[in-house]
Amino acid sequence: MGVPIIAVTGTKGKTTTVAVIDQILRALDRDVLKVDTTGHYVNGEQRSTAEDSRRTWRLVPTRSPGRYLWEFHANPQLRRNGVALLECSLGSSNLAGLGYERHNIGLFLNVFEDHLGATERLKTREDIAEAKSFIFRQITSNDGYAVFNADDALVVDMLDKYAVRADTRNRIAVGLTFEHIDLQKHLDDGGKAITTDDRHRVVLRTADRTVVLADLTKLPWTFDGDFKPSVWNCMFAIAAVCALYDGELPSNLGQLTEAVRLDPYGGRLTVLKAGNGATIIADYAHEKQSLAEIARLARTRIGANGRVIGVVRMAYDRPDDVFDETGQVIGDEFDKVIVYDKIDGHWRQPENYRIMKFRQVEGRTSQLVYEGVLKTNRDVERIVREDEAIAKAASVARPEDVVVAIVNDDIKRSIGFIRESFKAEFI
Repeated sequence: MGVPIIAVTGTKGKTTTVAVIDQILRALDRDVLKVDTTGHYVNGEQRSTAEDSRRTWRLVPTRSPGRYLWEFHANPQLRRNGVALLECSLGSSNLAGLGYERHNIGLFLNVFEDHLGATERLKTREDIAEAKSFIFRQITSNDGYAVFNADDALVVDMLDKYAVRADTRNRIAVGLTFEHIDLQKHLDDGGKAITTDDRHRVVLRTADRTVVLADLTKLPWTFDGDFKPSVWNCMFAIAAVCALYDGELPSNLGQLTEAVRLDPYGGRLTVLKAGNGATIIADYAHEKQSLAEIARLARTRIGANGRVIGVVRMAYDRPDDVFDETGQVIGDEFDKVIVYDKIDGHWRQPENYRIMKFRQVEGRTSQLVYEGVLKTNRDVERIVREDEAIAKAASVARPEDVVVAIVNDDIKRSIGFIRESFKAEFI
């Protein structure tokens, strides 16, 4: 048997879910090849960056992530106890493909509206679901596992349509409501389910038992189990481990899960405290639902008379109406907004390849988002450079405020700007 491959796709949560799985597996003494948006890693050591991938192949690492499986050939000692853990972006369904034929475990997290209009084939959420259906189509025969979001109708549709290699015994439903499947039938037919109980604990359900796996209140990045995106990340990570071990869970899985901590430079729910007492949450949210959720989380953390301040940006490769719609959501959810630009002409210059559908124009995206925010919130500024936008937020933030800073692609640089401007330290 070859090295097992765990493939993860969905609209949001992929990178965090992969990071959590990676930590758990390495704590179980597995040798892990991880591919995510930032590059590829072997047992936590970065071997290449996203820029390396773009420079060499003109691909992000998560498009055709199977490219990095060569690590197991170059380092045969990794094979015996190795696992390949691959974040798979939407582009993996295009010409570049996955870079391998089959994976053993496929996780389909969710389908949201991000990337609509990016290409001619992506006009609806159904189109996105279909494009990501490779996650089920490429599962190995007989022993492969499908791990799916049972609360997402489109994910369930793709499961029913394409997961022919994973019978019910090898299907793990992840959910909070299970509104799109007959849960009891799923369990009676030999399937498994990962969910939470009323004490904020992750549990495994089968037809004849319920097993407590981890206490979410012991994971700071779930915010006492109240921040649903983190709860989903944790549930999916545990489901992936359950699939890898064919339901025979390690006895210390709960302890290892509760010990997981997110990389403070990972750009996912990094919490800092400013010198003046204000709280900063650095995150990579990039579509309207994620931005709304992180703003709502921030609102639960403000002090008396505190505000939620957003330092936000969006990627350029979206239709204009998406910038407008997202801007209006941002205006609704944040009290004060500062919009900066990914293509700012200083930290990042425009690049114009002939095949690009969306042109990169300095400052254009921030202007469109700014105009959208204005429709629902007049307390908005546009400052094109990220460092200057963060410095502005630091100058107006009060001790009782929470600032949500949406990091740029160079996450370490973004965190550096935050730490310098706010005189902030990690919590």
